[in-house]
Amino acid sequence: MNTHKSQAEHHAGLFRMLTLATLCCGMLVAGRLWLKWQTLPEISSWQEFVEARGATYLFLIWNLFLAWIPYFAALRFSKLQSQGSGWFSRAFCFCIWLLFLPNAPYIITDFLHLGHKPPIPLWYDLVLLFACASTGLLLGLLSLYNMHQALRRQFSKVFAQAIILTSIGLSGFGIWLGRFQRWNSWDAIARPDALLLDLMNTLTTWHELVRAVGVSVLLSGILLIGYGILVAIMGNQTTAKS
Repeated sequence: MNTHKSQAEHHAGLFRMLTLATLCCGMLVAGRLWLKWQTLPEISSWQEFVEARGATYLFLIWNLFLAWIPYFAALRFSKLQSQGSGWFSRAFCFCIWLLFLPNAPYIITDFLHLGHKPPIPLWYDLVLLFACASTGLLLGLLSLYNMHQALRRQFSKVFAQAIILTSIGLSGFGIWLGRFQRWNSWDAIARPDALLLDLMNTLTTWHELVRAVGVSVLLSGILLIGYGILVAIMGNQTTAKS
């Protein structure tokens, strides 16, 4: 009972800190919008404001929202497991987790938008992108950890590790699909035919295949190292508590 209570308190503490980090990211985006608006007194509408000054970085808020989905899906999967729910509901939850998992570390690639965009100082955009990318990456790593722990309770240790490693590899490939091919997670359901056609073109075009593999391996490697560090930290905390 004490162990279960301790874990619940630990998850609650992580949730509060992740929420705080997300709110801080939102405040940074709002501050950036305010700074830009102050220098454009002649702009009378939001559309004119966006068109006049280019990127507003509002897409970071949407990307953070998507990064929360795999985190909640992993928690939901664990809860359904503890409640003894049927395999269909758990399988559905797992598919949602896997489908949206690339959205969490995807924000790392948003550094491509970094550049001096007056009147916003370059350092401000650097801090903004770093804060959002770190929050998204942490959400992804924690969702991996929560799903890993749930899978270990249901399957063997080796099988659970194989699923997580495969998910990390697919996540790196998913980031490539989103950043360079401009596909969204929901396109796998809304436009599966077009997505499959694009994948076939990639697999049959040598330079595209090399690029896809290179980017996927690089991003998967970063995610794998980050997850390894998280597992080591969480393992040390568990040992200290026991």
